[in-house]
Amino acid sequence: MMLGDDAYAGALEHIERATGSIPMVHIDDVCRAEILVAEEEAASGRYIVCGLNPTVVELARFLAAKYPQYKVNTHRFRDLPEKPRVCISSAKLVKEGFEYKYKNVEEIYDSVVEYGRALGILPY
Repeated sequence: MMLGDDAYAGALEHIERATGSIPMVHIDDVCRAEILVAEEEAASGRYIVCGLNPTVVELARFLAAKYPQYKVNTHRFRDLPEKPRVCISSAKLVKEGFEYKYKNVEEIYDSVVEYGRALGILPY
C-alpha cells in the first residue's frame, strides 16, 4: 500500500474478504512466542500468534495519516468493511503466559517502515 503496488493492495483485499480482517503480528512477537512455547513443558499442539485484527480500511487510513509522503490510496478500499468481521484469537498462547510487546498498528508499522528505509525499498 505504501508504494502504490496494486498487486499487494489486491492481495490484502483478498485476505480480508477470505478471513474477515488482516491478521497482524510483529516478527519479534512471533519469535518470542516460538521460544515461549518451545520452553514450556506443558505446551502442546498448535498456537495462533495474532496480535491485531485490523481491516484494510483501518490500515490504509492509518498509513495515509502517519506517512502522507507515501500517498496511500484510501479510496480504493471504500467498499470494504470498517470493522473486522472476524478476529483471530491468540487466547491459547496468552493462557500460556505470552504478552504481546507490539500492541498496535503504529508500533508494528514503525518497525516495518524503519526496516524498509534501511533496505532502500522505502524512500524517506
